[in-house]
Amino acid sequence: MSYQIILQLEDVAGAIARVMSGLRKLGISIVEQSFEARPEGGRNLILEVEGPQLSDEQLRTPLEALNGVAKLLSGAEEAGADIPAQVSTDAKPELPDTRYKDKNSEAGDADMRDRMLIFSLLSRYPNISGRLLEIDSSIPESERPQRMLELGQGFGGYLYKNLKVKKEVFDLRSAIELLIIPGLAPLVQISQYAEGVKVSGFTKNMKHAGQKTESCQFLAGTIQGLMDSVPTLPTHHVEKTQCIHAGAISCEYRLSPA
Repeated sequence: MSYQIILQLEDVAGAIARVMSGLRKLGISIVEQSFEARPEGGRNLILEVEGPQLSDEQLRTPLEALNGVAKLLSGAEEAGADIPAQVSTDAKPELPDTRYKDKNSEAGDADMRDRMLIFSLLSRYPNISGRLLEIDSSIPESERPQRMLELGQGFGGYLYKNLKVKKEVFDLRSAIELLIIPGLAPLVQISQYAEGVKVSGFTKNMKHAGQKTESCQFLAGTIQGLMDSVPTLPTHHVEKTQCIHAGAISCEYRLSPA
């Protein structure tokens, strides 16, 4: 069933990726998204979705728990007081000109910026090394590990769609064999071990970016994003237990039920 979900956003990086992941866990897919400016500042995220039609109460708890979501505004009574009046389709909403500045910059609007960065990587996949280095260097050093993890999650979610896996992914083994290894093999030397997957090196498509510690966070996020995108797969948590950049012979990512 198709319907609309409206969320009031906070200006927090990675909010869109977290909303996408949260909705996928509820069996809901996003068909279209748009933004609407709020009179008092900030924005609403308007989502056209498909899937089971859940009540406001069923949606509120998981969505409002996400970092970057201030409030669920899907009910007509609630939304009426908070959402600006509908404007003509010919009129463009006025947004502060300090928002999104450049698709290559980390200085723009958080959600639009993340989406553009993710698509800039997807358009280059599998040869993402140079672009990933550009993105990494544009993020303040103290924020890089978390930001690269979040971007990896968003990237993994879209990569899942591009992989077009035909067989059913229903458990950890099938996720590794049909999804994770095929998706990451063009980027890294990856293999399976008892508790998950390990990366022992980087291919030419990620050779230079692989020299950065944050690239391992990006890979962890990508694995998480891939797994979170599968509606038939139980939720799993990705944990990096050792890292090449800390002297280990490989990066190991433990995949355990959440």
